[in-house]
Parts: sequence; structure tokens; C-alpha cells
Amino acid sequence: MTGIDTVPRSGKNSQRLIELAIPVISFGATFAGVLLWQAGFAIGFQYFAIGCVIGSCLLAYLAWIRPRKDIVALSTPIYAFIFFVVPTDYSSGLVLQLLYSASLVLLTVRLKYRFGTLTTPVSNTSLGGELASYVSRVEGAFSAVSAEQARITGEVFVQFARAEYREAAKLSREARVLLGGTDGAALSRALEIAGEQAVLLEKGVDAPATFIAFLPEHAPLLAKENLPGVDRVRQSQTVLDNALLLIFAAAYTGSPKNRDLLRSFEGFAAKLLAE
Repeated sequence: MTGIDTVPRSGKNSQRLIELAIPVISFGATFAGVLLWQAGFAIGFQYFAIGCVIGSCLLAYLAWIRPRKDIVALSTPIYAFIFFVVPTDYSSGLVLQLLYSASLVLLTVRLKYRFGTLTTPVSNTSLGGELASYVSRVEGAFSAVSAEQARITGEVFVQFARAEYREAAKLSREARVLLGGTDGAALSRALEIAGEQAVLLEKGVDAPATFIAFLPEHAPLLAKENLPGVDRVRQSQTVLDNALLLIFAAAYTGSPKNRDLLRSFEGFAAKLLAE
């Protein structure tokens, strides 16, 4: 279940309706003006540009809610308003409004396919299986972790997943400094473990005779039990797996803006949990 989630179905439907409304309203108001003129109503034709104004505002809204802003789409209401307030005769007003409505349609298509769809942070329930259960179980332990602390903590996990161990070791030190005196002793320990083992992995060194491990009071927050009687290499691997999973949970819980990035490495986290 890797990848990036887009908006929920209701959100997608709303965007689709707005996209359809842009040509309907902008062209519709102009055609209504044509019918009224032919029926003998002497109304300033520029007033039928109200459909272009509304269509432009809808387009600007679609541009505004996207992570990447399209300045062209955002500025369209300005030009539509000019059409609305400047008097024009029937022929020139009709041509301008039709051309402008067509341009709104083209800009809507451009916005959709060049600037993508709106994305929203995913929730814990969007994670798969046991990983979702683990994150839900321990998320209450990270209430004191700020979004920035969670962000840099998540970077440690990402660099491990990419096998960039030198960068992971560097970021683990920075994350521990940033945590400071927050109520996150288990998370600080996890970062210390990740930093130590990242250095060993970077150097290609096997597990040493002694290595940093979790304290007994951290056991309720760990995903995997460190079984007695296994060799030190297996023990070291279990400690690292627990550290990385704890780091993932803290980062996922505390930094909603970075959940999409973490979700792209969900397979790596799930593998740690399964091994």
C-alpha cells in the first residue's frame, strides 16, 4: 500500500463538479445574454460577463487549494471583472466573452494536468495491517513532539530506507538535539540507536559485543519483542528494527505534512515489522 493518497472520493467529486461548472456558467451566461438580446431586452451586454467572473473565481479557487499555485489561473478574476465593468457593444462583447470562456476551459485543463490534483494528509488508518495497528497503539506517546521535531525524525527513517547511513547518522544527532528536554525519552533513545547503527552500517562493521539498546520501561512502545537466547547480531537487528519503527510512528503521528513521504516507504517499515 505504498504511494500517495489523493483527496477522498467526496473531495474528488467536488473538484469535478467545479471543473464542469466553469464552462457551463461562463458560456451559459453569454448564451443567456444572446437569447435576451434577441428577445428585445436592451441590457448592457457587458453584464453577461458575470458568468466569466464566476467561472474565473471558481478556477482561481481550484488553483488556490493545490499545493503548487498557478499564478495565471489565480489572476483570471481580475481580467473577468474588467470585462464586466467596461461597457461593450453586442458584437465585441459576445466575441470577447466566448473567447474568454474558451480560455477558462483551456486553463482548467492545464491546471488539472500540469499542476495535479489536490492532496491531503493521510490518516493512520490509511496505513496497512499491522503497521497501522502499531502506529495507532503508540501515537499517544508523542503528544509532546512538535511538527518540526517529527519532521527531522522522519528524515532519519527516510535516509535509512534509502541506505544513506552517513546522512541518517548525522540527522539522528540533529534530531536528538532538537528534541532537547521534551517528554520523549524513548524516541531520543531510538534516535541514539539508529545513529550508532547507521555508523556501523556505513563502515560495514558487524554488531559489536555491546550496543545501545532500549531500557525496560520502553518495552510498551516497542513493536517487536527481543527474544532471549538469540545471537547478538539478531539482537542488534531487533533493536534497530524497533528503533526505526518507533521513529516512523513518531514522525507519522507528529508531522501530517510529511505523511505522504513516509507512506512512500511504508513497504520498508512493514518489512521491518514482519521480519
